[in-house]
Amino acid sequence: MSRLVRSATAGVAFLLTCGLLSTGTPAFAAPKSHPKPAAHGHAAATHSRPAPHRPVDRLAGLRNGAGHALAAGAARVKRIAAAEAASALLAADDKAALSDATTADLAALSADATAVGTATSVKAILTATQSGMLTSQGAELQYGVMLAAAKGQAEADSLAMDASAVNDQAATLAAGGTDVSSVTTPLADLASQVDQAATGAADARTAALATPAAPTAAQLWTTRATARTGLVAAGSALATGADDLASATAALTALQSP
Repeated sequence: MSRLVRSATAGVAFLLTCGLLSTGTPAFAAPKSHPKPAAHGHAAATHSRPAPHRPVDRLAGLRNGAGHALAAGAARVKRIAAAEAASALLAADDKAALSDATTADLAALSADATAVGTATSVKAILTATQSGMLTSQGAELQYGVMLAAAKGQAEADSLAMDASAVNDQAATLAAGGTDVSSVTTPLADLASQVDQAATGAADARTAALATPAAPTAAQLWTTRATARTGLVAAGSALATGADDLASATAALTALQSP
């Protein structure tokens, strides 16, 4: 065998040893082709496009401020509800009615917050915010009126009890033949004043509970005016009733004196 043949045979053996002529996986992978860079320095056509930018919310500042205001209103309503539940003056039916009102108030505030989140104009945001403010003001007005009405009713009940005690003593004197008209006359007027006070307090309570969850400014004005009328009438009747009780007590004392 000539030197040339031996060299060729050795070369083939080397290639086989390296796996370059085998049918399996080549020992040296062929270099991958790369796309040619685009002309004039532009990126290759295979590069992905940048993600589109989200639109800017030009109402974000106003929207956030409105959201904070409505959250503060909801917290205010919850504080009022807690005070109502803890009140020793409000009757059980008053607390139940105010609890229902609180549920409606919070639902209205939640709707206002949703409206602010989806609003597309300054006017819409301001409208929803104003609605929420009126709702929290309505809750505070309801609580104040209901509390005042309950106080008026409690004072009327107290006057009635005191009048009953004076009347019992006057009845004892009357049984012995004493003229007790100086006692019974103011007591009769006192009974009328107690009824008037109870009516005024009830009118105020009715006005407060008639306030809707999302009131208008006009509705709040009506509630306030109607409740004031009832409470003023109750206060006036209670003052007159207190004078009547004082007169009846003084007359009873005079009759009991030797």
